[in-house]
Amino acid sequence: MREVFFSDYLRKQAKKSLVTCFAWAGVALTLLLAGIATGFVVIIVSGTVAVVAALFVAATHGPVHTAYRCGIRGKQALRAHLHALGLGDDYTAYYNLPLNDNGRASDIDCVLVGPSGLFVFEVKHHNGVILYRNGVWVRTKIGRRGALYGGPIGDPSGQLYRNIRKLKELLGQTRTDGLWLHGTVVFTNPRAVLDVEGLRWVRTVAVKDLNHIFSKRTVLSVAQIDSINSRLSALAAG
Repeated sequence: MREVFFSDYLRKQAKKSLVTCFAWAGVALTLLLAGIATGFVVIIVSGTVAVVAALFVAATHGPVHTAYRCGIRGKQALRAHLHALGLGDDYTAYYNLPLNDNGRASDIDCVLVGPSGLFVFEVKHHNGVILYRNGVWVRTKIGRRGALYGGPIGDPSGQLYRNIRKLKELLGQTRTDGLWLHGTVVFTNPRAVLDVEGLRWVRTVAVKDLNHIFSKRTVLSVAQIDSINSRLSALAAG
């Protein structure tokens, strides 16, 4: 399997969040130590205020950093399982394919092109019980003290629908006319338990069951694969 990487967005954002936390902590500690060393009340007060601000920054950027790190682990797990499938060089995986949705920059986690079809993956690394009913995604998990808690996890299937629509626009009608794009939400955390009913047009799978989505029959001709790869490669170059 060949691979194309478009960007390192998650790592950059994770690093940015971490640097912000350390920068505020450094400023706060410097002011506080300077105040203690000099005995100036104004500097001590400023240092104390800076410590409070640093704690606030850590409380807001810390979870953001954790979320980005989870995203990175999820994509690493997907990549590892794709490799484990033993797909040949007639398959190409494109990671972090850039999109522009109504002026908002976003990307597709992974697009896989090969003889068995064109696959679009949305990767989630949530753990716990993942429930889908009537258009609503909810996660329930057990806390450290044994208490159940949870809440909504956004709309990964809706995000996938939008990504597929934008991908069709990027590829052009001639490349996707009559072609079914296999959309799949892949949950990569081994502690995720899926309870999904009523999902239409796309499917959901645990990463360990990724092989179940592939058909052994040939869906795309060599000419179709070359045409799609040519367009996606042009996106990488441009």
